[in-house]
Amino acid sequence: MCTAMAGEMLGMRLIYMDAGSGAKRAISESMIEKVAHHIEAPLIIGGGITDPEKAYLNCKAGPTLL
Repeated sequence: MCTAMAGEMLGMRLIYMDAGSGAKRAISESMIEKVAHHIEAPLIIGGGITDPEKAYLNCKAGPTLL
């Protein structure tokens, strides 16, 4: 969350959170929600999204883009 906030303060126009290609553990919905709540820049989530249910839960947690 702090890294995303710092990036926004430094002028980043969007924030990309990535668990990594083939990640065994995706970014948790609670982390996505916390970051989305504390920034205004668009938020993109990637990596570890292996099924439609995870994609849906990520979107529901608050990212701007998936």
